[in-house]
Amino acid sequence: MTIEAIGAISAVSAMAPQSLAQAPGTSASDFGQMLGGSLAKLDSGLQVADQQLRTMAAGKEVAVHDVMISMEQARMNLMFMVEVRNRVVEAYQELMRMQL
Repeated sequence: MTIEAIGAISAVSAMAPQSLAQAPGTSASDFGQMLGGSLAKLDSGLQVADQQLRTMAAGKEVAVHDVMISMEQARMNLMFMVEVRNRVVEAYQELMRMQL
């Protein structure tokens, strides 16, 4: 069994130096692409966990620890994305409260 790093955190840290060197107009599309890719990865992880759980519930031979690991990874990824959403909404609300 291999241990993998959390992909979302390594993707964000890997993109940070690049985003500083880019032109100001391209950062919004890069953020949108990164967010879209993260949501697609989250969805695929949730589908894998669901499929493994359905396979186990059907009585087929599936390693219980693999099912639990995939479910926990899907839960952690979902929690991470919810926290990102909360931070984005909070930042938007803070910008709306600013007086010009």
